[in-house]
Amino acid sequence: MGQDWLKMDFGTGKVTFLDAMRKEDMLQVEYPNRLLLDMGWYQDRYIISIIRDFDWMHPIKQYKTTEGNQLSTLLAEAVHLVENKSQSGKAN
Repeated sequence: MGQDWLKMDFGTGKVTFLDAMRKEDMLQVEYPNRLLLDMGWYQDRYIISIIRDFDWMHPIKQYKTTEGNQLSTLLAEAVHLVENKSQSGKAN
């Protein structure tokens, strides 16, 4: 698995959890306006979720891939989206 994502710039986000091992809890970044960016390995794929108000049942957006080399690209897209939502304060 490519681990370029470990060097990622998360903008205004504060990394609260980081573990490079492929498991359910790999990354969590807190953003203003009660937003979280979360990444983990779930059974057979990576899932990156953008969550508001800890509402895990209704993520704002999810990115899924089986390929570790896509994580940097997907995380960059997720960071861009969550930064925009965090600054605007909009949920959708």
